[in-house]
Amino acid sequence: MGSKRIYWANALFSDADRKFNETSVERVREAGYSVFLPQEAFSDDADPTNEEIFRIDTEELQSCDAIVACLDQFPIDTGVACEIGVAYGSNIPVIGLYTDIRSRRKGAGRMYKNQYVLGAIEARGEVVYSIEQLLETLPKYIKI
Repeated sequence: MGSKRIYWANALFSDADRKFNETSVERVREAGYSVFLPQEAFSDDADPTNEEIFRIDTEELQSCDAIVACLDQFPIDTGVACEIGVAYGSNIPVIGLYTDIRSRRKGAGRMYKNQYVLGAIEARGEVVYSIEQLLETLPKYIKI
């Protein structure tokens, strides 16, 4: 693994989200990056307190070189939005990952994303639309 660390921010409670996180993070790790994935911090049968989750995740986030924030949830997952805010306030680059096919639509079927949250992302980074585009973009923000 590389020495540069990424914080992976996404919903992590459904089987679908957990599998997406695992598969995506595996590809990022194969590209040479070290990734903190919050769902790996505690075993599935653990019962961490709110304070423990906040402390561990915030320490990891503030010690990373960039954050990848998954934006596919509708609306953007509240924990992810909070992590984007912490990253912005900590001067950490943010790459939003928005893989939902509705992001490419122009009309009423386009999926709305909160402009304040998008503004925080764009102030420190950018939005990408696939894992492939993420892997192409990461070197702009992190040199391994």
